[in-house]
Amino acid sequence: MPQQPKIFQIVLTGVFVVLLILGFLGFSGKIPLPKSKKDINYGEVTLWGSVPNETMQTLIEEILRDERSVSIKYVEKRPENFTKDFVEALASGKGPNMVILPQDELIANLNKIAPISYETIRERDFKNTFIEEGEMFLRPEGIVALPFIIDPIVMYWNRDIFTNALLTAPPKYWTEFYNLVSKITVRDRTGGILTSLVPFGEYRNVTNVKEILSILLMQAGSSVVNSKNGLLSAGLITQGPVNIENPVVTAMRFYTEFSKPEKDSYSWNRSLPQSSAMFHAGDLALYFGYASENQLIKQMNPHLNFDVAVVPQASMTAKKLTFGRMYGVAIVASGMNQAGALRATTLLSGIRVITGISDLLKLPPVRRDIISIRPTDPALSVFYDSALISRAWYDPSSAETNLIFMNMIESVNSGRSSMNEALTVAHGSLSKILQDYQQQ
Repeated sequence: MPQQPKIFQIVLTGVFVVLLILGFLGFSGKIPLPKSKKDINYGEVTLWGSVPNETMQTLIEEILRDERSVSIKYVEKRPENFTKDFVEALASGKGPNMVILPQDELIANLNKIAPISYETIRERDFKNTFIEEGEMFLRPEGIVALPFIIDPIVMYWNRDIFTNALLTAPPKYWTEFYNLVSKITVRDRTGGILTSLVPFGEYRNVTNVKEILSILLMQAGSSVVNSKNGLLSAGLITQGPVNIENPVVTAMRFYTEFSKPEKDSYSWNRSLPQSSAMFHAGDLALYFGYASENQLIKQMNPHLNFDVAVVPQASMTAKKLTFGRMYGVAIVASGMNQAGALRATTLLSGIRVITGISDLLKLPPVRRDIISIRPTDPALSVFYDSALISRAWYDPSSAETNLIFMNMIESVNSGRSSMNEALTVAHGSLSKILQDYQQQ
């Protein structure tokens, strides 16, 4: 008789361990989540996002058509109207249960999100499941979103321009750019640029310019925005005095040198068309754009002979890095059906859905177990590599930080400030925005 309680405890412990393992495997996608008719039915939940409605309906109607535990109603919102519509809907009590947010809108909407506790999804399981940039969604209060889409910045290059210059491949390191200018950039008799190597130096006519600057800054060791225990602070300049040897100053100075007519590196000016349009027209050798732009480039100019490569790096030994826009599915704090929203959010981060959204959008997956399977498509292969090295930073206000970056570059180009001074001012402006945000 005295042995029975011990046997009971052993059996109970064993059952608990098995259930814990099954729970982890279900989240990681290694076994399917329960889908029997005996499951709880959480009813309908509404999901808002800027992903095309046709894409999301395909996921919901085909991949999740047999799902009985929850029903997902998707509503597409235009990116430029999303924040306004979201705030108005919440104020009227008619907001969605979940939203698909890009990382640069996360901080602005943090007070509207219900974090997933680390008891529900362990931090270790999260890190084992998703690529590294997804860790932006890990906050002290919990997991504020589950990764859904990753769209990395890559380097598109015009094969005809490189071939005409008798060059076989695009640059792998930024230092190669200086020697390429004389071989590729073509000017007319008056000095006007007809063919450009790279659209660096200016701000207003450079597509994805803030992302390009972010790549150079982060590769130079800048975090742009620091996060410590959930508190955000400006990290635009690295520790220590800002001087000529500072790698961040060097990186920003490198960017501006391509728009100075007196420099051998001169390859761009503000009178030229938008860099995306110039690449579509076949007059730009290198263009830095999102992986999602690949199909658009083909549509804009079906005859353009171009390829794609991972963005250049600072050096062979430096940590490889590019910028990536990551979208995550977040649960709205004021939503009535929290349990249903949690169930739907975990379903949308599972293997079947992430594989489906990746295939439909022709983008790399956010899950480690899927991205480890190499694609045969050459462009996708580059996108996969770029997703693995993608990073971003907590942007408190995309419009305001865009203005900070623009003022930094234009104050240097106009001669009003040295790069040291411009970076210091930008750092201070970013600090002010972050302070204002955290006092709200």
